[in-house]
Amino acid sequence: MLAAKVAAAAVIVVTASRATERAGPLLGSMIATLPVSAGPVYVFLALDHGAAFISESARMSVAATAATAAFVAAHAVAAQRLATPASLALATIAWFAVALGLQFHDWSFHEACLLYACVFVLAIRGLRRFAVEIEAPPVPRARFDLALRALLVAAVVVATTFASHAFGPAVAGVLATYPVVFTCLVLILQPRCGGPFTASVLVNGLKGLIGFGAALAVLHLAAARMSATAALLLALAVAVGWNAMLTLLGRRRLRPSPTPPG
Repeated sequence: MLAAKVAAAAVIVVTASRATERAGPLLGSMIATLPVSAGPVYVFLALDHGAAFISESARMSVAATAATAAFVAAHAVAAQRLATPASLALATIAWFAVALGLQFHDWSFHEACLLYACVFVLAIRGLRRFAVEIEAPPVPRARFDLALRALLVAAVVVATTFASHAFGPAVAGVLATYPVVFTCLVLILQPRCGGPFTASVLVNGLKGLIGFGAALAVLHLAAARMSATAALLLALAVAVGWNAMLTLLGRRRLRPSPTPPG
């Protein structure tokens, strides 16, 4: 069963990551912020533990989105000057530091939502200078792409599965939000497309992560009142709907204005 979970999650993440690479910073960031890694993890948690468990996990995941914002902020600053290993190391340290700090408080749902809202308002405003449209150079695909992405998502699925049994829903909820796709994009895109391009993809993704956080909030509320399947589908609809709206608005802004006659 664990092998089946890993295989299913790896297929989803690999497919979404490849689509992200080909779509450019704006559309790519919208794909990257869909729940392509957290979604399968939550499906497996629901299969193992039921609706009440994923409701509690989702409450902690809402707060844990602050750790993802810290990952993006640390990478955006570091990637302007540092190489891929150092940029990713600083981003990962930032994620773990915030994720660990979150464990020292039992976050209520309202506190988690307030933290999520404040962090993203500050991050979007503070990092907007990095969210620029940069054309990616044509580059060949690296040989390790598939193996890397599959390995990362496998690690998250395995860690979350064991944590859910050993430590309960709070730790599982934090681990479920580890930015698997963002990590893959840094390792794959930055050596080939440069730090500023990769940072732009991730920073543009902050607006998409608002929908991800809202989907987690909906999952917490819905799973406490309905079946796990219905709650997961409703949360997915929120995430997809938000990113689709942002994509349409982004395309409308980029569309050239009509030339006046004469």
